[in-house]
Amino acid sequence: MFTISEITYQIKNILEENFENIELIGEISNYTKHKSGHHYFVLKDNNAQINAILWRSANLNFELKDGMKVIVKGNIEVYPPHGKYQIICKLLKPAGEGDLYLALEALKEKLKLLGYFDSNRKKKLPIFPLKIGISTSPTGEAINDLISTIKRRNNLLTIYFRPTLVQGDGAAEDIAKAIEDLHKYDCNVIIIGRGGGSIEDLWAYNTEIVANAIYNSRIPIISAVGHEGDYTISDLVADYRASTPTAAAEIVTKITVDDLLKFLEESKIKITTKITNLIELYKEKLDDRVKKRMVRKVESLFNIEKQKLDYFSSILFNNMNNKLNLFKNKTNSLYNILNANNPINPLNKGFALLKYNNKFISKNKSLLEFEDITIVRQNENVIVKILEKL
Repeated sequence: MFTISEITYQIKNILEENFENIELIGEISNYTKHKSGHHYFVLKDNNAQINAILWRSANLNFELKDGMKVIVKGNIEVYPPHGKYQIICKLLKPAGEGDLYLALEALKEKLKLLGYFDSNRKKKLPIFPLKIGISTSPTGEAINDLISTIKRRNNLLTIYFRPTLVQGDGAAEDIAKAIEDLHKYDCNVIIIGRGGGSIEDLWAYNTEIVANAIYNSRIPIISAVGHEGDYTISDLVADYRASTPTAAAEIVTKITVDDLLKFLEESKIKITTKITNLIELYKEKLDDRVKKRMVRKVESLFNIEKQKLDYFSSILFNNMNNKLNLFKNKTNSLYNILNANNPINPLNKGFALLKYNNKFISKNKSLLEFEDITIVRQNENVIVKILEKL
């Protein structure tokens, strides 16, 4: 005889030992997301059902909802308190294209309400980035197209390539980690993407974890997933969407080396012309200032020389005046001496002078030696004859 617990635990051991890592396909019913983050639902088909649990620690890249067809992988376990078996899901993914589109639309609606697609939150791309981060597969055509296009158009740029899974298990997580890793290199812009494919192939770029990584990036991100007709959630959240990886490479090299050289040459001409014009302008101003300064300098020198002239003329005048006065005094003195010795002076006192043949007769001469003499007085001259001595 068994107790309920004994038989339940025997059944539990048998089931759990024989049903590990099994895959089931079915439709979700009675879906509940607990406040703890765990997911509870019933997985059913037309004839049976099984309880299912997905712990919050498991990777879930889309929104679950009733009626969705999914594939789950996990272990069968028994929950003794209820006496029920259930599957603990390790992996869960949509089954079939129709359900994938349902999951995609559900996630789009959620992210739209959160503002992930709003244009006003998207960052502007740099005009001339110098460091480009790239996240894509190392073996696909996308990386070759990206690198060759970038190098051909602008070989001055530095490329930081982070090889990434682009589809399959773990791809979404690897893409999100790649975005985080490329931030370490302080890139100016990041390109994530791959070539085209089916919705299953592109599914990693339709996941919430990748959307969150793009939304929280401080570096502008270009999403270049698939071909022209393909549109993913990463395209909607990214700051810019490129139709192909090649188009993304052209976007980040909008200004090519040739454009840069042309711009530098035009700038050189403009700057040279402007500098030349400024030099001419300042040269004219300088010439004008020099002329004015020269005029002022000449005026200053002229004033200085004029002052010197006034100074020296004053000294010369004083010297000349002194010498003239000295000469005048000497002249007066000589005049007085001459005047004192002037033989005519006695005439003014009534005396007379005696002359013979226009020569004065000295006092040592006797008048008797002459036949006649001239008596010179102040106002008259008289000739007299000498007869004899009295």
